[in-house]
Amino acid sequence: MRLVLDVVSSGPAVGDAMRLSPILSFTSASQRMTPTTALDIAQALIRLPSVNSNYDPASADEGAVTQWIEDWGRAHGFNVWRQAVLPNRENILLQFRNGADHPHLMLNGHTDTVGVGGMSIPPFNGEVQNGRLWGRGASDMKGPLACMLAAALILKNALSTWRGTLTVACMVDEEFRFRGVTAMLEQMIPPDFAVVGEPTRLRVVRGCKGCLRFAVHAVGLAAHSSKPHEGRSAIVAMAQGILELERHFTTRLTQITSPDFGTSTGSIGLICGGTGVNSVPERCTIQVDIRLLPGQDWRATYQEMQTLLSERCRQVTDVQWQFDEPSVVDPSFELPAEHPLVQTACRVMGQAVPDVVFFSCDASKIAARRVPVIVLGPGDIAQAHTMDEFIAVTDLEAGTAAYVRLAQALMPG
Repeated sequence: MRLVLDVVSSGPAVGDAMRLSPILSFTSASQRMTPTTALDIAQALIRLPSVNSNYDPASADEGAVTQWIEDWGRAHGFNVWRQAVLPNRENILLQFRNGADHPHLMLNGHTDTVGVGGMSIPPFNGEVQNGRLWGRGASDMKGPLACMLAAALILKNALSTWRGTLTVACMVDEEFRFRGVTAMLEQMIPPDFAVVGEPTRLRVVRGCKGCLRFAVHAVGLAAHSSKPHEGRSAIVAMAQGILELERHFTTRLTQITSPDFGTSTGSIGLICGGTGVNSVPERCTIQVDIRLLPGQDWRATYQEMQTLLSERCRQVTDVQWQFDEPSVVDPSFELPAEHPLVQTACRVMGQAVPDVVFFSCDASKIAARRVPVIVLGPGDIAQAHTMDEFIAVTDLEAGTAAYVRLAQALMPG
């Protein structure tokens, strides 16, 4: 029988690192054995579904994984905090202070996954076959998160090799709107440096593109399909709009460049319109995804596309264009290659030149708080969100070792 009490701290938490709600608990002697290797931890996490409910409304979100990590952290003697973010969705943070508040290193991962529709393998079995661990989240990012937890345990048991404060921050909602990391940063005293564990093939990444997402609606006039001239087809209007946007992507956005990052890009990922084949559609909607570069003004980019459609898509008269407020505005980030965190990580990993990547993640929000941050994790982003997601067992072992070595280099004993 376990009793959990949420207690609001009256001042800074351990190591002056956080102002969250610590959890006091009592665990029975019959508590089950907890895994210690990244493979065993990753298997346990994969077997607990945590699909973000924005991709599957029937999903229970990250709750089961959050509870598992809490139990695991407490069983191994970490200080544990929960932080409410959304209804029944909480961040979970594990921390250990070894003799000093600083340096303070945060290892950051997320507990949610994308959906499982169309997967060709059992998404939650966590099977190991042919040297690979299979299942939803294996590479993005329950595998890397497992490496962080396993590395934290190794460091906790090797106190003479480092000195400082170590936090493993496990975030909700990274796969949709980054609300977990945003909530954490609002209450956390910033660490000295951070590592986000997205799958980079254990390459040191010093920057990521940002992301702008929004919906566009064409609103026409409904009519019976036997008299289409009495209506104004929103689908026909949107077809013209899509062509104009595609031209804009390949002309205007390709003019926005940044060294190492290439160009800004645009993509239309979803379309929905009409109510039946025998009706002229009154409404058609698309979802647009723009990838942002360092220094790119997302407001100007957004306004350009609004102006484009309102001025150039007049082939269908009496159709209105409506733009929703962006659902995601995620800035890009770039840490200079000469920054000590980048240089230390490259030295530890034996990498001559750091990388930049085109995907977005929690790192940009951390960087926006002026925390030096890199992205570094086992596995390959090419396997993320796939129908047969996996991570190599050897990558889990290498990832654990990499996080241990990097922590010891950043927080020398």
